Amino acid sequence: MSSKYGLLSAEETASILGIKLKRLYSICEAFDARNDDEWELVEGVHFEWLSKNHETRQFHEEGAMALAKYLQETAQGKPVTGILEKVIERLTNRRKHTRKMLVRRRVIHEISDINSAIVQGPLVFIDRKKTISILATNGKGLNAAARREQENCSLVGREPLEIGVHFDTVNHQQYWSQRGLVRIAQNMSENLASKSRKAWTEAVAEICEEAIEQQRKYLEDFKTRVDRVVKEVKEKARKTCQVSLLKQRPDALFELHAHHLFDKATRPELAAIHENLLAMHEDIHDGFHRWHGSGSCEPKDFVEYLTTVESWRFTSAKHQKHLHELINKLERLQALHSK
Repeated sequence: MSSKYGLLSAEETASILGIKLKRLYSICEAFDARNDDEWELVEGVHFEWLSKNHETRQFHEEGAMALAKYLQETAQGKPVTGILEKVIERLTNRRKHTRKMLVRRRVIHEISDINSAIVQGPLVFIDRKKTISILATNGKGLNAAARREQENCSLVGREPLEIGVHFDTVNHQQYWSQRGLVRIAQNMSENLASKSRKAWTEAVAEICEEAIEQQRKYLEDFKTRVDRVVKEVKEKARKTCQVSLLKQRPDALFELHAHHLFDKATRPELAAIHENLLAMHEDIHDGFHRWHGSGSCEPKDFVEYLTTVESWRFTSAKHQKHLHELINKLERLQALHSK
């Protein structure tokens, strides 16, 4: 786990030590006022400044332990017994909790679209590349763990890995289910020498099945919401392209598409917002994606496409006025939601 994830806020540090925040900062002041090496907090080792002007800090675990030792050894009247052991236990639990959150985040990142997975009943199969990423390993590590699991599962009382349950092959590509991921993570935890990598795979084994199931439910609900908004945007357009103003007629049939101005993959929080969708002629929609490519897109990209490739559509005064209004709408959307 990188150091930025290991930093504790002052509030969390005080909670771990079992003291008030005011007491924590008074101890820091006492440390800073003393010149001896026994009781000192070193920037970059024990703490980092959150704001040096306001003298607010974040703490490394080493800092929390130094403060705990100080509390235990300088207690007057009522000895503070066992504080070091309690702090170690709390820090250990915190590291486990943080790793679980990071595993959840990795699952969400790798399964950001329900179409990127294969859902078979309760099982969600993800491809080999995503599996490797969630396990924080490489192809050799995955292959070795799978081989060991197949060869030795009977020795540890586990059933053999089963195709269609733990893994599968689709179009010559390997996929692993959440049940398979748990088994591979368990095997890696039993065989890894590195403590940090072992801690990660233990977190994967413990949380990934629940995290994948939760992400599946979220994405299915997300797809339902987006599909509903797409339908509503098309209905509101009343069979009219909101770009060219062409109307669907028996003698001029075309598909009406709903285009996400900020794309779904990059900006999922905008995917079910009506203002982020524009109903348009299929030729304009398909033409934009051929011109722009498969990467992420924003309203400004669609404006550029309209004013260059599709400029021939806006020659009459009526269409020029419509384009002017449309560009203003898209520019406002761009300004409102740009990060």
